[in-house]
This record gives sequence, structure tokens and C-alpha cells, in this order.
Amino acid sequence: MLNTQQCVSRHPPAPIDLEKWQVTADLLSELYNAACGTIVQFRDGEFNAVVASQNDDNFLERDSSWPWEMSSFCRHIVETNQGLYVSNPLQDKAWNHLPAVAEGPVRSYLGQPLFWPDGSLFGTICAIDTKSTHYNPLQIQLMEQLRDLITADLRMACAYEEIQALALTDDLTGVHNRRGLTTLGEQRIRDAKRFDLNIGLVFIDIDNMKALNDTHGHAAGDECILQLADVMTKSCRENDIIARVGGDEFVVMLLTGAQDQVELLCERIDNAYDKWRTTNDKFTNNTLSYGHVYRSGLHPITLEQMIAEADKLMYRRKHGRKVGEFEDPDKDDQGPLMAASG
Repeated sequence: MLNTQQCVSRHPPAPIDLEKWQVTADLLSELYNAACGTIVQFRDGEFNAVVASQNDDNFLERDSSWPWEMSSFCRHIVETNQGLYVSNPLQDKAWNHLPAVAEGPVRSYLGQPLFWPDGSLFGTICAIDTKSTHYNPLQIQLMEQLRDLITADLRMACAYEEIQALALTDDLTGVHNRRGLTTLGEQRIRDAKRFDLNIGLVFIDIDNMKALNDTHGHAAGDECILQLADVMTKSCRENDIIARVGGDEFVVMLLTGAQDQVELLCERIDNAYDKWRTTNDKFTNNTLSYGHVYRSGLHPITLEQMIAEADKLMYRRKHGRKVGEFEDPDKDDQGPLMAASG
């Protein structure tokens, strides 16, 4: 789901085209013969000019910001959720105390609110001038039409995010599917190299699932899978990637500074899942097997290589349980790819 508190000027969500928004801001300045045309976002208690017209007499630059605590025309629109036109604020006692008027150059303001599709407020679209104005009803209606164009972009951005989420999400559990892991995981590898971080990847498999399905039915198997997904979601950080990559196989990928953080994560998941498993006799044999790898982001490696290595370590754990013995895989895995299993 789209993060509506994300700074649009620095991280524009697809398919918002800030170049088109810039054209709109320039058009505002030209159509209204105003010193400034701008689209403003309100987020985290602050107003931020996403785009501002590029005419020479504009006094407001792109990415200019001001706090909620400062009285402003934009704040009034946010408080009322209604459009605002003040033709001569300097001569109006309701507005001449605003810093932009009393201490600044603003002598006219025309603005409309912008909303996200869920009804929450995005910000404002404004024509601001350094001289008083006398806009006619058609000019005010035109601002409403421009507002609707930007609102349509916001609606399209949210729809795009929803479609992307559906394509990258596992239907049963709500965590990422393999495609989601591939899409996000490859970006994590690039981030690790860029910020000199280490990558941890855990491959988890539920033991004896066939026997559970044969004895208690696939609904019981789904219950087991859903519980593991819930445990992983609660055990991991918000920016960790959790994915279901097979029937009862899951992967967690994280950026971290220390290998013991990966090991502690495995223990948290295993302990939380065991706490649930042991409360129901039918899940007694459905323990977890897992393997994990830990890699410096500065060493080249593909996501598929990390998955394959962690999968191999997980299988060794599972096989070791069956034969009653388990060797420490660290004995065989030395070098830049550090590995372990549990």
C-alpha cells in the first residue's frame, strides 16, 4: 500500500510524473499572472512545496517548507478541507497577521485542497501573488479543474501500488510471494553495496507437512502455514522482506550489521512458533528447519545463490534430524559467505 507520508518531491511514487506537475505549476503562474504557482504536500506536521513555478519573480522555491505551527493559507485549507480565495489579505484583518503577509510578499492567495483516494488530505494547489487580485468565477472554477487533474494522479498512484501489491503478494498469507522476493530482494542487494551493509537470508521449512495434510487435511496444513507467516511478521522488522516461496517454505531477507542478529531472529521465530505448536497435539511433529547465510554487501552474490545456499543448509538440518545426527555446517562453509543452520 502506498505510504501517504512519503515525501513526493524526493520520492515520487509511480506513476506520478513530477515534470507534468511542474508544467501545471508554470501554467498556474501564467494563467493567473501570478508570482507563484505551486503544489504543496502536507506530511509529518510540515508543508513542503513539491513543485513551484519557474518564473523569475517567484519567491517560493521547490522543496521550500514551513511548519504546521506557523499560521498560513495552506494550513487554513487543511483545517477546513475547503478552497480559499483571499484577494487582498493585507487589507483583511482575518489574514494580515499571517507571516507570509505581515513579514512576506503575499498579497493574494487562491488555493484548493488535494486529497488521496482514501479521503486523507495530500496538500494544496495554489496561485499566490505579490499584488492584490480580482479573479472571476471562471478563474476560480479553473483552479478546481486543475485540482481534479492532480487528484487523478494521486488516485492513479494508489491504484498502481495496489496492483503491484497484488502481483507481489501471496494469496494465503499476505506476505510476499517469490516474485515479490525477487523484486525487492535484488534492490536490497544493491542497497547493501551502496550503504556498506551486510545481508542476512533465512530459509525456513515446516517439517512433516505431508503427514499433517494426510492425517488432518489441508486446512490443518494451511493453519500451520498461516501461523508461521504471522510469527515471522511479528518477529521481523518492518523493512525486512518476508516471502512464501513454496508450499511450506519461507524466506526472510534483512540488512544488518552483525551475524548474531540473523541468528537471534531465527531463534525468535523458532521459539514463538514452538510456543504455538506445542499447544495443539496435531502439530506436535511440525517443527521448523532453517538455514541462514550472512554476506557482506561488498562481495558480489546473487539472490538466487543466497537462497540456494540457505536452502541447502536447511535441508542438512532436516536430514540430520531424520538420521539422528547433525554436523555444524560452519566447518564446511568458510570465506565471504558465512553460513549456519538451525
